[in-house]
Amino acid sequence: MASRIHLQRLVERARFLPPLPAAIAYPCDADTLALALAGAFAGYLAPTLVGPQSRIRDAAVRAGIDVSRLPIVDTPDDAPAAARRSAELARDGQVDAIVKGTLADGELLAPVAAPDGGLRTARRLSHATLLDVPGRAEPLVVADDRLNVNPPLAAKRDILVNSAGMAVALGIAAPSVALLAAVDAPSAAFPSTADARALRSMAANGAFHGARVEGPTTPDAALAAPANVLIAPSMESAVMVVRTLAGATGALAAGLVLGARVPVVIARRRETMESRIASCVLASLVAQAVRPRRDAPAHAGAGPEEAATAAA
Repeated sequence: MASRIHLQRLVERARFLPPLPAAIAYPCDADTLALALAGAFAGYLAPTLVGPQSRIRDAAVRAGIDVSRLPIVDTPDDAPAAARRSAELARDGQVDAIVKGTLADGELLAPVAAPDGGLRTARRLSHATLLDVPGRAEPLVVADDRLNVNPPLAAKRDILVNSAGMAVALGIAAPSVALLAAVDAPSAAFPSTADARALRSMAANGAFHGARVEGPTTPDAALAAPANVLIAPSMESAVMVVRTLAGATGALAAGLVLGARVPVVIARRRETMESRIASCVLASLVAQAVRPRRDAPAHAGAGPEEAATAAA
């Protein structure tokens, strides 16, 4: 991890913060338990294991991992039950983040997105991936590569707010946002160009205070310019950007679900431990940025003009 310049800087920032109270939902596999233990040992995570106690302890014994010092909130042996309990802990302010264990993304996010769950805001949930690309002066945020398949304009507005807010929380005071498209001019063949123009108009009217918004912009032009945040027109295109950059440059990828009252880590099983740890570091910094707003009424959410500057 020492070779990851941008991540190392974020780790240094996180070390000055209290350990992040996090619910580890249904941690019944070796990788999730190792992540929880590593985070606790390093001091950036204060994990609470949420799930069936007997299954968790059995998994720890099989993996040779000592979880005796980690608190466990016992639930029925059912992944959705562990997800609901994790969301309740976040709603009640007992944890400031949720980390996925051995369950599906949908199982974990259902109680987070539930209208009566106490974690929803006025914004749609979205996922943003941070890339630590060798040679770039700053980390790069790409959205949305996990949740919104073909987002309409209103959803793109929320994705932009969420992603720019994450960039600010990571120390980029005035994010430069590029709205990606296949061409850099309005085209009837590519509806994303019309969405990009609409988002630029919103930005010109002050909807995204603290963020500079440009587009439509082709990916090569966006990467050549000093853009910090790339908003892709679809999940498919976002995945291609993330995987192409990671594969071609060896960039480290880590990410978060944003738009709820707490950040959520939904790492894939095949992700490296380095990437999982990086996602938890991101969660710590984002949670610190949104913590002053945790007392706001549920469903109220931060307005688009507030989210991008909340951590400034």
